[in-house]
Amino acid sequence: MKRTLHLLLVACALFSATLSVSAADVVTQDDRMEWWRDARFGLFIHWGLYAVPGGEWKGKDYGQECGEQGSEWIMAGAQIPRKEYAQLATQFNPIQFDAEDWVSLAKAAGMKYIVITSKHHDGFCLFDTEHTDYNVMDATPFKRDIIKELADECAKQDIRFGVYYSQYFDWYHRRHRLESDKPAMSEPDYLKMVQNHLGELLTNYGELAVLWFDMGFGSLKEANSQGAVVRELQPNTIICSRLYRRNFSEAQKKYADFESLPDMEIATHRVAGDAETCMTMRHNWGYDLDDDNWKSTKDVVERLVLSASRGVNFLLNVGPTPEGTFCPEEIDRMKAVGEWMKINGESIYGTKASPFDFDFPWGTMTQKETKLYLHVMKWNPEGIGFNGVMGKPAKAYLLADPEQRELSVRHDASGHITTIDVPGEAPDTNDTVIVLEFNATVEIAKTAKGRYHWSKSTGIKPRKKNRKKNRE
Repeated sequence: MKRTLHLLLVACALFSATLSVSAADVVTQDDRMEWWRDARFGLFIHWGLYAVPGGEWKGKDYGQECGEQGSEWIMAGAQIPRKEYAQLATQFNPIQFDAEDWVSLAKAAGMKYIVITSKHHDGFCLFDTEHTDYNVMDATPFKRDIIKELADECAKQDIRFGVYYSQYFDWYHRRHRLESDKPAMSEPDYLKMVQNHLGELLTNYGELAVLWFDMGFGSLKEANSQGAVVRELQPNTIICSRLYRRNFSEAQKKYADFESLPDMEIATHRVAGDAETCMTMRHNWGYDLDDDNWKSTKDVVERLVLSASRGVNFLLNVGPTPEGTFCPEEIDRMKAVGEWMKINGESIYGTKASPFDFDFPWGTMTQKETKLYLHVMKWNPEGIGFNGVMGKPAKAYLLADPEQRELSVRHDASGHITTIDVPGEAPDTNDTVIVLEFNATVEIAKTAKGRYHWSKSTGIKPRKKNRKKNRE
């Protein structure tokens, strides 16, 4: 009965997409995006069978820290045959997985939404599906619907839930790099399976906040047919631009709600429209046994702040272990960022990009209504100064100061230069936030000029390239 129902729903969605008026017309882009624009900060989870080898195969390390494709790409990087890779499913038994713990930690970190890989490029499904037995219920000893447990817990804790779905790359069902490894399914059958998977995800797991497609190398027709299913079954679900090829024009991306920037890139300037960047805490997205290139708490906060200041959401990734837990380093950083967000979240949630198309040697800004938030990542005890704002703020204070004790402000009206007198030491070495309150909308001088000082490489350690590890 369940199979018949979601097949009927998918069929109805495809039929409805051809009509001039549909249910999706009732929901506007602004309606769909309102919560997302306010949220600014989410959790990305890369988890699947690739967690079991942890980036290593037959004594060789395929992690990105070694210049290889990465732990989550190990099936392709090591050219592992389907049948051999599929045996990992018999070892996938994450008995320590606890959806409540995961969601609680995300919430404590200040994150407003979660996106998890329901099916990555290896084709393995973390959800209960009737359209392939290559899934957590049928192929593993775990036999628990991970997507269902997380969806239910997110609803319980009032945090938005979304899924990642690899619609084009599927090395198990569609194509594999080994020339001798012929496709397991015909192209029409594969595309039908994708449509059916989308139908299941959109009907069996409650409200999906985001459908995060990836590697949109298919045709425009293929992408639009998949986008149509989402829009018809859940008009409020936000669709990632990676449903489409990057070289498609904006006009062609009919169902894309936000632009997903290239992996691990911080925007180099203010971004027009809705955008998001996804970032790992180290080099690999999936679990890796010995990738120790961890970003510090300051690194993570900087990336979150720089993204917000350029009008971009920040999706921070974790790669859980095969046992079903987050790495200690991930937990530590999420908790630390959460402590920063408890104090400074006002300067991130619901804010707009900086009013300037440049930043400053000390940091950057976000804005909300008649407030400017100065994110000071490099402290200057002689004062935090900037050019370009017309008029003196009515009040300046540290966001971390519950008493909002006023800081002294000097303003040169002729040059539109503002300077805030600050303590000799930074109250928060990760990022100290200074609030400037104005009596009216902030006005920027037309003559304001500057450049970007904080680049996408801020705080990133150089990658160790071409380092091969062999283990006995």
